[in-house]
Amino acid sequence: MNILNVLTFLSYIALNLDILLQLKKVYTTKSAHDLSLLGLGIRYIAILIIMFKFVSLSDLPLILGQGLIVITFTAYLTLAVSCVLRTKNNF
Repeated sequence: MNILNVLTFLSYIALNLDILLQLKKVYTTKSAHDLSLLGLGIRYIAILIIMFKFVSLSDLPLILGQGLIVITFTAYLTLAVSCVLRTKNNF
């Protein structure tokens, strides 16, 4: 494994950790008022496009790393949207 592969792996760990920390914050506060759902949606589309690109390249390490990002970001986006919807329903 070369240094670029190691750095790529570490960057995927860092990105997933960031998403998990944001997920925890939204879950514990039960609030997404400081989040931009439009921004999250744009980021989600970009994540999916990158995933499709990696699949087309048939690069397994990138596919696995991006797949993990897709899973964690899907959970984050789902929780954020549910918090916004719950807040709107309470008013």
